[in-house]
Amino acid sequence: MKSFNWGIIGPGSIADMFADALAPSTRGKLYAVASRNLAKAQAFADKYSVSSAAGETAAADNDSAVKDQKPKAYGSYQELLDDPKVNAVYIATPQSLHYQQAKMCLEAGKHVLMEKPLTINAAQTEKLIALAQSKNLLLQEGLWSRFMPCFEQVKLWLDEDRIGELQYICSDIGFAFGDEQGHRLHDPNLGGGALLDLGVYSITLSQCLMQEHPSEISAMSHFGKREVDENTVVSMRYPSGRFAQFTCTIAAQASNTMTLMGTKGRIVLPYMFWNGNKAILQKEGAQDEVIEFSHRVNGFEYQIEEAMKMVDKKRVCSQFMPHDDSLAVMQTMDEIRRQIGLKFSPDAERV
Repeated sequence: MKSFNWGIIGPGSIADMFADALAPSTRGKLYAVASRNLAKAQAFADKYSVSSAAGETAAADNDSAVKDQKPKAYGSYQELLDDPKVNAVYIATPQSLHYQQAKMCLEAGKHVLMEKPLTINAAQTEKLIALAQSKNLLLQEGLWSRFMPCFEQVKLWLDEDRIGELQYICSDIGFAFGDEQGHRLHDPNLGGGALLDLGVYSITLSQCLMQEHPSEISAMSHFGKREVDENTVVSMRYPSGRFAQFTCTIAAQASNTMTLMGTKGRIVLPYMFWNGNKAILQKEGAQDEVIEFSHRVNGFEYQIEEAMKMVDKKRVCSQFMPHDDSLAVMQTMDEIRRQIGLKFSPDAERV
């Protein structure tokens, strides 16, 4: 099996999770990393080496890779994209940069796995989807929860009518980041605020579990002095008549739970529900049914494996997070932003 070479744009903490999850792969390897700061890219590359299995596979394919080779470090994104050995790029930069960086990658003929959200508005998402489809390249939103076994189990319980007819979903998500100047979540130029970074989990997982997109949305928010939403509350009504409600915050410590309410019971996803570690089926008068899920690494491995599989099958996205869903999520967030008055810089919004 031929080695699959990954490049990373944006060597930060999220990229660390990606690299850690990629390390045990018998096929994929971290081949290169790029930053506008070469020293930062080099420091990241120094932390990671290609697994021996991937190195042996690459050698068998007449690749120059050897056991424990360190990834290449580039001081510009274009240098990474000019490297013909890079098969796909994981983009782990702030969301305001996603559109332009993904566009560069696709135009260079590289497959893309993008940290969520795909972009910061629906117009940008539509453009990227059209570009990926025209070039027959993977463009995958890396909303990691959508690829996890936990949420497949929840969908199975719903399909089996274990809680009767699903009526509504409640969730809240957030942490008290404080009024930290310079933090990306407080910076409107980087697409900051609670909605795009945290609320997206509640929107996309409700969408996934409802298997429909909201037809009515009502939102309100409180803004901090840095002109991003600190606390946002949203109600969504679906064509079936069901509801989903969520709060997202960067100013308070939330419970970080999600509950699905049905006519015969409920499903609880406990603390940090998006991590997919546990699902609890509850019915009155019955003992809780609890299923725990242990990730092989940190949970990123599922989306990485799925992305490589989709490239092999020459598909532009996965059924776990199809383009239609990514676009619908962005359309939902556009409407929420319109209602609460959340605006970003013209450069960030540009198509």
